Amino acid sequence: ADMQAFLAQQGDDDLSEEKLQRLQTAFRRFKVPDSMDLHTGDVIGLLEYCGHVLTTEDIVQPIIKEVTTYDYLDYDEFISFMERFIPREKEEFRRVFEKYDEDNSGEISILELKKMLSDLKFIPIQAMLKEALLVADTSGNGQLDFPEFVTFLAVYRRYEGFSTDEVDEIRKIFLRYATTSEGPAAEALLSAEHLADALVQIFGVHVADIVESMQTKLKSGQGLQKSSLGVSTSNGKAESLSFGEFLIFARKTREAAMEKLNRRWSDLAAVRRSRLDPGGEAGALQQRATADSGGGGGGDDDCSREAFQKFDTDGSGLISETELRAALKSMGYTPLKQNIDEMLSEVDKDKNSELDFGEFFDFMLIMQRREGFQKAVVDQMRRLFLRFDEDDSGEIDALELADLFRELGYKATLEEIHVFVLQVDSSGNNQLDFPEFMRLMRLYREEELRKMLAAFVEYAGDEHGRLAGLDLKCALEDLGHEVPGSIARSKRALDFDTFVQRADQCRAALVAKEKKKAGFSDQKIAHFEELFTQFDRDRSGEIDNAELMALLKEFNWEPKSREEQQELIKKLDTARSRAREAGVEGVTQDGPITFWTFVQLARILETEHDHAEEVKMKNLLAELKFTQKEVEEFRAIFVEKKKALASDADEEVEGLPRQAIRRLLYLIGIEVKGEKKTMLDQELEKLGCPEGGFLDFSGFLRLMRWLMESGWLPS
Repeated sequence: ADMQAFLAQQGDDDLSEEKLQRLQTAFRRFKVPDSMDLHTGDVIGLLEYCGHVLTTEDIVQPIIKEVTTYDYLDYDEFISFMERFIPREKEEFRRVFEKYDEDNSGEISILELKKMLSDLKFIPIQAMLKEALLVADTSGNGQLDFPEFVTFLAVYRRYEGFSTDEVDEIRKIFLRYATTSEGPAAEALLSAEHLADALVQIFGVHVADIVESMQTKLKSGQGLQKSSLGVSTSNGKAESLSFGEFLIFARKTREAAMEKLNRRWSDLAAVRRSRLDPGGEAGALQQRATADSGGGGGGDDDCSREAFQKFDTDGSGLISETELRAALKSMGYTPLKQNIDEMLSEVDKDKNSELDFGEFFDFMLIMQRREGFQKAVVDQMRRLFLRFDEDDSGEIDALELADLFRELGYKATLEEIHVFVLQVDSSGNNQLDFPEFMRLMRLYREEELRKMLAAFVEYAGDEHGRLAGLDLKCALEDLGHEVPGSIARSKRALDFDTFVQRADQCRAALVAKEKKKAGFSDQKIAHFEELFTQFDRDRSGEIDNAELMALLKEFNWEPKSREEQQELIKKLDTARSRAREAGVEGVTQDGPITFWTFVQLARILETEHDHAEEVKMKNLLAELKFTQKEVEEFRAIFVEKKKALASDADEEVEGLPRQAIRRLLYLIGIEVKGEKKTMLDQELEKLGCPEGGFLDFSGFLRLMRWLMESGWLPS
């Protein structure tokens, strides 16, 4: 019913109330600041903002001259312009339609439609194409006559070219950042200062530079006009966006992202042509472009790109799988065959393993949304994310992420987890939503694949080689895996893609086996084992409750009240259950406490301690008046220095010793000598870091604030 009502409004060229409201909002965005007029030089920009594509000077300027002889249009004149432009646009669409209707049948095929949309600079995403065709192709014959084409355009434009599923996802992100306006006509509005964050959430970090410029323009309150004839004399006031306008900015972002891909596509097509004809003009042009860019590929010389395009004489413009893999590599993805094959099956409709630009764009859209993973992996990650999102907020904090990492078999301290969050937290709220989490998983995966490739090349010679037998076993062992006999005895030579599959199989077996360690490092497990043996006086491999209390005291974990004792009993029950789930045999619900039960209990108690530390950190953050971003940046420095010390000592360290702190200050230009050294030592003593001791992260933050207040560091 909703769609029928919408289509009923599209039946003539009159401006409906909905269209007028949209045009009024757009006019306000493009008018000259501190005036009520639109400069005629900004009319085309406004039309493109509203999604119109037939906006050349020869179409637009004559209509403007029909309305005014001046350089400015007031709102009424602009509406008069639109009342003339819309039927003219329809005539132009008919002319274009007839051009693609080569057999003069009065209809165009779906393939012809896709080509026409691409030439008109629409972005024919497969899902949206299907949705719009379902409504427009009333005859169901896979062909569109002109009235059906007009219906198709109306449906396509309704949500700025996004499918219903995409709109639902975009709306969720919009509402996460929006606030509700006051008054009887209350609606959700997005502040200009959140525009970039919201769009990055939708499209990923690769659009950050695009959306930052949009946000800067919008925040200035100067409007979106390109003409420089009017500059506001008053301070610009940043406006908020309704969901409809936010969709327009989402479309503009996707168009800009497509243009980026289009330039990369031109490079790929040029490389292909130069290979086919290395001695020809395309080959010579490519050699010259390569030389001009300092020997690297993919330079930004737009003229060269246009020149390359001229030599696509057969008009095929197709990119092979080999060239696609090279493109993905240049974008930072490791192009695994199984992942590429899955995505190709979704976009390569003619199954020729070559992509035209539309298919290439669809492919990259899927690749970026899935962060390079297969669909099954993304679905598995989503289930895992929802499971560890304990408060159903749609986001996970560092503590929830730490639990999730342990489930995946990754060993990382809470300090390291905070640093990971900083790498991908585009919204800056110290929480990760699912897209941010997937970006983190991609970073982790790419690091894994880098190590796999290094091990593979070590024994195969290069990435195009093959491994078998002892070489295969050695490469997998270099990655820290125990290699099962079935793989070690295999005589089949494996390429890198298959080697990755074998490494993943070994890792899955290792994760299952290591689950009993509850995410603790081997060093920590060895420490636990040493203490457990010390309190296991009869060397039975088990301890009783009294021995447990003495052991817990070593970590300051012992219960200090009757209530805490009761809670400990419950935690022991949970620890026994987790030990059994991890495959530990001989663990009974009420029996003695085995070593691996203690390890699970230690994880429960350490997580509880981490929760308490997080609360303290929030209070400290408020006390020291640091922003969350500043704290996470300080944490990254602290963790990096601490890891370097641990690597040098070949053991975990509790914090930073005085010498490391002095060295750190020296590296940022603060020389600690004489009176300054005395002052620093006195402050470190106050912070609980005597000579020979360690400064923890809370103390490090207090030290940073002291350095700022003392004038040693800029505040």
